[in-house]
Amino acid sequence: MRTHLATPPGALRTRLAMTRLAMRWLPAVSLAVTACAGARSGSLAPRLALPASVADTVTSERLADGIVLHHLVRNAGPQRAHVLDIDLTSCVSMRALKSSATAVGRQTTSALLQSLPTNARAIAAVNADFFLFTPAGVPVGALVSEGAVIAGPVDRPVLAFDAANRPYLGALMAATGITGSRGVVMATSLNRPQAGAPGIIDARWAQPLDTLVRPTARLLVSLPETALGVRYRVTPMPAAHSGQVAGDTLVLVGRGTVTLPDGDTVTLQRVWVPMAPQVAVGGFPMLLRDSTIVGSIETDGAVSFRGVNPRTAAGITRDRRHLLLVVIDGRQPSYSVGTTTRETAELLLALGAVEALNLDGGGSTAMVVRDAVTGATRLVNRPSDAAGERPVGDALAVTRTCGGAARRR
Repeated sequence: MRTHLATPPGALRTRLAMTRLAMRWLPAVSLAVTACAGARSGSLAPRLALPASVADTVTSERLADGIVLHHLVRNAGPQRAHVLDIDLTSCVSMRALKSSATAVGRQTTSALLQSLPTNARAIAAVNADFFLFTPAGVPVGALVSEGAVIAGPVDRPVLAFDAANRPYLGALMAATGITGSRGVVMATSLNRPQAGAPGIIDARWAQPLDTLVRPTARLLVSLPETALGVRYRVTPMPAAHSGQVAGDTLVLVGRGTVTLPDGDTVTLQRVWVPMAPQVAVGGFPMLLRDSTIVGSIETDGAVSFRGVNPRTAAGITRDRRHLLLVVIDGRQPSYSVGTTTRETAELLLALGAVEALNLDGGGSTAMVVRDAVTGATRLVNRPSDAAGERPVGDALAVTRTCGGAARRR
């Protein structure tokens, strides 16, 4: 049986944030509280003191210890939003999901969550970055999964987590120092080939090089590892080579790499600024910085993009303990119209976020939860596409990392 309950004990910050939300984002809100059969003693939170004229509702369900899902209904609009509140200190781990080991490919958020094995103990997922339709599913921004770079960072912000599960929202940069007999060349792009910038491509990029990049390309063929670490031999790329590589072979592209002579032996060292991500997904634009709506929010993106749309967004609370993943349904006048980028920022601010990032929205917006006992998935929101849930480039999932499985409700 699935029950609805108020925010569990020990999450006072969330209760206060929801109270602020009731006063600021929802003109009138009520909280539905139902007794939880089989819940631990003391797990019921008190009702919020709200005006008697309340017509809108906030209901909540605990998916697992430290993971609470709030459903927000606002009749004015109307607007419906779903907020996944994740306590990052409560034995959880974030995972970036992709339909394959390469940058290419699309699947629905539901299918991506279902692809995780049972022992991954997945709880929920939301769609993440914007993506290209050609090649299909290539992320517009960075994608790092379990420390492996599938698509390198660009000049767009990311939501990232380091090996200790600490969150970061903002710009991310990567550079690779290639040391050879003539000194060091800095490759400033990673799995993001550009003709004008030195860069490294590996098998995860899995796409042929375009005609502008191809003339600058050379292979870095791995050599047996020594006490000096992994070494590579700089090798001319055969004329018929597409630029797609396998195994440990890399491709070196971009102007400035000609200082590395063919046949030279080189070593590589990667540097991340400001943090080394274990997980990263891209988004655009930043919505909040230091509890303030970003000043460029009225000019970031096209007018239609900034307008009323379905939305997916992520926020971090001031103590950096709580991650808020939010989906807002839209393009359904009798159910939910959606929000502008500014309204999305206002909602994240009302929920207690101090930093927030807009993720892909529109028909891509999806939140899915997975039953810890049966493994069945449930689509929480109502996607706006007539065909239903849209295949996306990547998704962000939360999994359990210790203790027993989440109790079945």
